[in-house]
Amino acid sequence: MPSNSSVGSYVDVNLDNSREGEQKYVTFDDDDTSQQPFGNSGPPPQHQPPPHHQPPQYQPPRHHAPQQQPQGDLNGSSHPQQQCIALETPKLEQLKKWTVSNYKYTKQLVSERFGHSTKTIDKELEDSINELRQSKIQYNNLLKETRAMHARYEALLNCHRSLRSQFQTLISHQPDLQDQLQANATTQSILERNGECLLGAIKMFVDTLNTLVNVTYQDTFLTIKNYEAARIDYDAYRNELTVLQNAIVQTDAVKNKQLETQVIFEERKQRWEKLKSDTLTKIKLLHENKLAVMKAQLDMFNNAVIAYFSGNGDKLNEVLSEYHIKVKRLSEDDVTTKSFLASNN
Repeated sequence: MPSNSSVGSYVDVNLDNSREGEQKYVTFDDDDTSQQPFGNSGPPPQHQPPPHHQPPQYQPPRHHAPQQQPQGDLNGSSHPQQQCIALETPKLEQLKKWTVSNYKYTKQLVSERFGHSTKTIDKELEDSINELRQSKIQYNNLLKETRAMHARYEALLNCHRSLRSQFQTLISHQPDLQDQLQANATTQSILERNGECLLGAIKMFVDTLNTLVNVTYQDTFLTIKNYEAARIDYDAYRNELTVLQNAIVQTDAVKNKQLETQVIFEERKQRWEKLKSDTLTKIKLLHENKLAVMKAQLDMFNNAVIAYFSGNGDKLNEVLSEYHIKVKRLSEDDVTTKSFLASNN
């Protein structure tokens, strides 16, 4: 029997006096661990039989406290996706209403163009709008012509200024023609001063026409555009309500649709009547303002042109003073400087 200081292990040995592959029990010393073939110590683990299978024992269910659910939003939805849907619902409703209204508006407009639908016409208001459109075209043409006149007279003023400067320059080079050159320089200087006054009057007239055409008229036509859009919208629901009232079969769905259309129709009618009143007021105010402003501007323009071509510089200055027109006079500094140089020559 092996001692306590040795360790036993089953190994396969191949000796001369033993059979090949015979298993024998060999002992090794504890200190000689290098001779152990498997690097472990002690006998091999014995096979343990599997434990006997026992049936599970019954355990009574445990009663847990109910978990507190997270509070939802005002609509009663706690899930984030449900919250997003709840928030998007008003936008979807607005989009739906806008789509339906835009479809009916387009349908009414196309039907009027092809003569398949009736439209509400206010003869007096339509005549006033057409007259206003023609008036704007005429005033726009007048604005273009006065702008061209301003550009041409500005070029003519530069020519007077260049001629005066050239005449005064030649005085020092042509002493024999000093009197004639000085007379021409003086004439060009007078034309230059009067041209500056006329150019200021033309600029004032152009600015007034520009305000009338591009501001006052545009504001009135914006109101007219809103009125015409409200009229088309009103006629769309009016024609739809007429179709529902004349339906042969009056079912509950048709009656409910008729009541809904009646409510929207009354709303569109009130909006159309309000914009109609606003349009009439804007046209009236535009007509009164146009008469008051253009009457003064036409008198100013006429007096300035007459004074310029008659050579009456004093009258031209009176016109500028009467209508508070400020002119930047470049000729005064030039005349003073040139006169000083001419006198030294």
